[in-house]
Amino acid sequence: MTVQLTTILDLTEQVQAAIDGGDWRSAFDLEAARRDAIVQLVAERAGDASLPSVLADLYARNQRMLGDVDRERRRLLRDSALVTKAQAAVAAYAGATESQS
Repeated sequence: MTVQLTTILDLTEQVQAAIDGGDWRSAFDLEAARRDAIVQLVAERAGDASLPSVLADLYARNQRMLGDVDRERRRLLRDSALVTKAQAAVAAYAGATESQS
């Protein structure tokens, strides 16, 4: 079965949409399918002179997606730290008001 570049690009768009939507399970599953399609493309087009250009384009797109994922991961870690601090503050406040009662 021949892998079309359009299939890989479509999967890339779907992975990006899943990342943008915070649907990490789908992003993971789609990325696995995308990776398999890229491996198949390379195997089928090993002698194709245009393959390096195609792979360079896919690599650039992949790097952008990795940047998006990393930014989202850092944002989630910051939000998580804020929630943890807020919970500790609420617990401290509740403890202080109970001891005054």
